[in-house]
Amino acid sequence: MDVNNVTNGINAFGEYTTTITKWFSTRALVSEVNGNLKISEKYRVYEDLEWFTFNYTPNMKSVAENQNLHSITWRNKDWRIVETKESNDRMHITLMCYRNDPSVRV
Repeated sequence: MDVNNVTNGINAFGEYTTTITKWFSTRALVSEVNGNLKISEKYRVYEDLEWFTFNYTPNMKSVAENQNLHSITWRNKDWRIVETKESNDRMHITLMCYRNDPSVRV
């Protein structure tokens, strides 16, 4: 599993861009929360939601404090962080992440 830095910008045409660069590799305990969650037409449709539990380290503390600047690569897919939970004894940090693959209606 890789933890990535996410940089948002604008290209020469004025289009929004997202650049993802690997920060470090680590291991985590993975548990599935829900697959293929559909809320409604006007809200984001999540394909997968997962909990990733990491050991508490300074790097993971930075990820928890700046969720929008980081993502997770797991099984060659990009996972964005929705929510973080730190354990009371600061031994673990749990990240709730989603993966939303592009889809086209026919």
